[in-house]
Amino acid sequence: MALAGRPARTASLLPIDVERVLVLLEERTGVKLPRRLVGVSLADGVLHIRFTHPRAREATVEPLPLKTPVFLFRDEEAGEPTALEILDLDQLLEELQQPGRLQVPPPREG
Repeated sequence: MALAGRPARTASLLPIDVERVLVLLEERTGVKLPRRLVGVSLADGVLHIRFTHPRAREATVEPLPLKTPVFLFRDEEAGEPTALEILDLDQLLEELQQPGRLQVPPPREG
């Protein structure tokens, strides 16, 4: 159920092109993100992408330079990205498609 004046949140992973979201995030922030995923979940508009499991623990949480709250988790030992958490997927998708800031590439075929 949508709040007054606000569209309903994305409720399913099926229409989400996760690779495209990662590419757009890289272009906007300059942060290189892995393409191998071990898990993706969506709950209450929060998209959680797991790249790998940490060797010890995730000690570093880095906010990405965006209006939408997006956090990159890193392995304490290796410093490699382990997960990405987007606190409002719909807001991020809007932000990434703002004219003049970033051109959205067409979806990949095949």
